[in-house]
Amino acid sequence: MLKLSRLTDYAAVVMAQIARHPQASHAAAELAEAVQLPHPTVSKTLKMLVRAGLLVSQRGAQGGYRLARPAS
Repeated sequence: MLKLSRLTDYAAVVMAQIARHPQASHAAAELAEAVQLPHPTVSKTLKMLVRAGLLVSQRGAQGGYRLARPAS
């Protein structure tokens, strides 16, 4: 059996939520509410995913997080 850490499980949930709407930019607060996880946990997970190259982030009014490449 494969054991995943809690943050790895959260990362998979967040990535799945972003993949549901791949054209949109997603704010951390929006994602936290959608997946019903605490905002600090989602923010930490998003930063890890950006460092891993799975997500890209954009700052500003139209900013947010997007997939670095297509989900397929």
